[in-house]
Amino acid sequence: MRWVSLVGRLCVAVVVLPVLAGCYTLVPVASVQPAPGTKMRVLLNDEGRINTAQQVGPYTMQIDGQLVQASESNYVLAVTDVVDIRGAHSKWTGETVPLPKRYVMTSYERRFSTPKTVLVLGAVTAGFVALVASFNLFGFGGSSSDGGTPPDPADQ
Repeated sequence: MRWVSLVGRLCVAVVVLPVLAGCYTLVPVASVQPAPGTKMRVLLNDEGRINTAQQVGPYTMQIDGQLVQASESNYVLAVTDVVDIRGAHSKWTGETVPLPKRYVMTSYERRFSTPKTVLVLGAVTAGFVALVASFNLFGFGGSSSDGGTPPDPADQ
């Protein structure tokens, strides 16, 4: 019975957690002033890479974070990740950084994607069902254990 508990925990880890994590997509920011709390990604232009080097590091190309405040000319982000032009990531813990909008080439909003989440959930569920069936974990699927000997017609 202990393995049943283990299989139950495995079900939760494999099936439920990806759904809770969900899948997200980036869409261009639709409004001039997005709402505070919006999860954003900004791509810096050349001027932005040069002028933000003291704040976020040299050669910064992309900044991810949560919008704290937006005005007509600035974003203030609680930064969670910085990516340089080589693709190296630097994790941040929410330090706030003001960014003039003239430094931003493109800004994106991170949104939950229902179609991607359903697709991932379906794939994970199908994989789990295939695993259970292949190992005959719950008494269904797999092959019989009689060695493949056909029944004796005389016994019928």
